[in-house]
Amino acid sequence: MMFANSATFVGNILRIKSVKKEDRGTYYCVADNGVSKGDRRNVNLEVEFAPVITVPRPRLGQALQYDMDLECHIEAYPPPAIVWLKEDIQLSNNQHYSISHFATADEYSDSTLRVITIEKRQYGDYVCKAVNKLGHAEAKVNLFETSIPVCPPACGQAYFDGAENPAGTLLATIGFLAAILYIR
Repeated sequence: MMFANSATFVGNILRIKSVKKEDRGTYYCVADNGVSKGDRRNVNLEVEFAPVITVPRPRLGQALQYDMDLECHIEAYPPPAIVWLKEDIQLSNNQHYSISHFATADEYSDSTLRVITIEKRQYGDYVCKAVNKLGHAEAKVNLFETSIPVCPPACGQAYFDGAENPAGTLLATIGFLAAILYIR
């Protein structure tokens, strides 16, 4: 039986020339002499490599006084230390920023920097940096000012957890504005 991304090799030694991160995974060694049931052993190959960062949205716009999430995706093994910088100053969780990291697998991590209630001085370039024993990588995200808030995250959780009906709120607002115009 063949699986996706699998190959069969006959012999008692498997040599992988120029090991790459894509070679990591579980290899199965099966011994069968045709007389008995045979035996199987699993060998897990871990490949260590320096971080590689991708940024899904390198430029993001948001209006003043609203929140915005900046994201970077990191692939590295062993898992890296991840930091966010602005103007070469390391950011930390406080009233202006909220940083979260989520490991999706041994070699994959997602990091999000939430810029909270944006002020003018918070616009500019942010750097997501990842470091492990094999090296480092960094990627830039530019936050710029817009006049219209971008949802999410500007709309808040109320629009997503069912606590508020955004369509009903919109209709009520339109109705209120129409009433004001009609009275004039």
